[in-house]
Amino acid sequence: MILSILALVGGVAILTAAAEKAVAAAEELSAHLGISPLIVGALVVGLGTSLPEMVVSGIAAAQRDTIDLAVGNVVGSNAANLTLVLGVGTLICTVKDQSSVMRREGLLMVSATALFTVLAYNGTLSQLEAAILLAGMVVAAGIVVTGSGDGLHELADPTPPQHAKHVGVDRYTEAVPTSEVRSSVFWAVAGLVGVLIGAQLMVTGAVDIASEFGASEAFIGLTVVAVGTSLPELATTVVSARRNSMDLVIGNLVGSNIFNSLAVGGVAGMLGTGVIEESINRSMLIMLGVAVATVAWGATGKPAGKAAGILLLTVYVALVAAGA
Repeated sequence: MILSILALVGGVAILTAAAEKAVAAAEELSAHLGISPLIVGALVVGLGTSLPEMVVSGIAAAQRDTIDLAVGNVVGSNAANLTLVLGVGTLICTVKDQSSVMRREGLLMVSATALFTVLAYNGTLSQLEAAILLAGMVVAAGIVVTGSGDGLHELADPTPPQHAKHVGVDRYTEAVPTSEVRSSVFWAVAGLVGVLIGAQLMVTGAVDIASEFGASEAFIGLTVVAVGTSLPELATTVVSARRNSMDLVIGNLVGSNIFNSLAVGGVAGMLGTGVIEESINRSMLIMLGVAVATVAWGATGKPAGKAAGILLLTVYVALVAAGA
């Protein structure tokens, strides 16, 4: 028990420091390449912070007779991202108009969540269904990349400056030394690695402690492991919100949920077999409902501040209570 507690404390410390570095480097990379923080958040930070879900779900699916813990992890993480993590972010910094994002990347997130729910709701996740999810991930990544032209920074002067670097149709950004770009990439990757290490320590300690109290595997997946593997998103969200970079926050959460539903779900289905516990079905519907509600709210363009944050945190508490 002492070692588990130490793992929890150590994981939190590493997460905090690594998230600070990863977010700072991601912002620098966004500025260097002339790409919106939203795109960097979705493709770099979002996918990077979802690696704990993939590792934990993949290992759980491969080593156990069922994929309850893996599927519960996906469902719980997605719900936690849009309630607990987004709620904490809005308490720190108001989310401004994100209507264009929610109508594009948000709808993609809902589609990914719906596909996962439809395929897993029948109580199994075959390798064919897993392959469909993985193929969906490739398509989703392509859509985000090809649509990134809308996320490139608008310049006041469309005329290409001297020594400018072309970054899109009729868009340019000041040339940046290659060494600076490499440095930003290095520290972004190093920060994400640190985030993953801290998350793994946290998850190990949390699962051990929960097991000591006799919690079921499905409940551990939906709550303890889900929150533990969502800590990278929470850590980067707190840091980004403190920096007033809510575009990075939204991109992180949208990208993370797309990755969880398609890539993590696909890997779990490929590596594991067995029947999914029926009690998770209700949680899957709740997860989908939360995603739809979040996108519907965001599409209105109305800002969300502390009141919205309190509401989201209340919804998260209710979800945990329902899962118990």
